[in-house]
Amino acid sequence: MKKTWTLLVISLISLALFTACASNADTLPSPSPTVSVSPSATPQPSPTASPMASPEAGLGANTVEDALRVSDNVTEEAAKLSELDTAEAVVAGNIALVGVTYDAQYQGGLTERLVEMVKTRVEAVDKTLTTVHVTDDEELTAQIAQLREKLQAGDISFEELQTQVLKIGSTIAGGSDPTVNEPQDGANT
Repeated sequence: MKKTWTLLVISLISLALFTACASNADTLPSPSPTVSVSPSATPQPSPTASPMASPEAGLGANTVEDALRVSDNVTEEAAKLSELDTAEAVVAGNIALVGVTYDAQYQGGLTERLVEMVKTRVEAVDKTLTTVHVTDDEELTAQIAQLREKLQAGDISFEELQTQVLKIGSTIAGGSDPTVNEPQDGANT
């Protein structure tokens, strides 16, 4: 019986030692896993920058195609305001012109609050738009609509578009806005 107790004690001590060694092994650093690439593996597509994150995006709409795309987006977004019946927008560089007509139930006219609501929506469409001119003048709204039609038909160069946007923007601003005196190419912003 003495032998049995001795063997039992030795077994328990051995078990305790092996357990201690096993728990020590958990704290040792494990080798870093290696990655092997087989030649037949197809590369995963890498995420691409959004158009707003590209270097050119910081310069605003500087081509006819960009101007058309941003003008369409701005028009659509501005027209969502419940106070408005229609909205027409044209964008060139970092300037947006928005002509609006009111919903039949809206009686407020072009208030500062409405102008700010339109500006907020326009700037949400494209962060590079730093100057937004809003008008409810029927003649100016018609000019903006005609300019947008020319843009959609491809009947205008970007330089002509920019000249017209500057002219209309200056008229909306009362001719005193220094941001509409020169074309906005983004180089000085």
